[in-house]
Amino acid sequence: MPASPPEPDYPAEAAVRRVRHNGAVKWRGAEVYVAATLAGEPVAIEETKTGEWAMRFYAHRLGFIDDKRGRLVRKAALQPRPAGAFADQQRGEL
Repeated sequence: MPASPPEPDYPAEAAVRRVRHNGAVKWRGAEVYVAATLAGEPVAIEETKTGEWAMRFYAHRLGFIDDKRGRLVRKAALQPRPAGAFADQQRGEL
């Protein structure tokens, strides 16, 4: 088994950035925080069909860059449902 995994094979049109020791990447003149655990690792930034900039590590989607706020936004696939009494109240069960 190799000591480290092979470098990811990102598409040629992807902007590849290496995560800095502080967990951020440089993007359009600003630092965008990704994750400190990815320090030293390459991530890909790709433009989507809707014009958003998606960031991924290998095949794992990390989120989308919010250019206005200069941060990575992680969009959940499913919105979590509230739990507990509050959720029951919202359904009219209490």
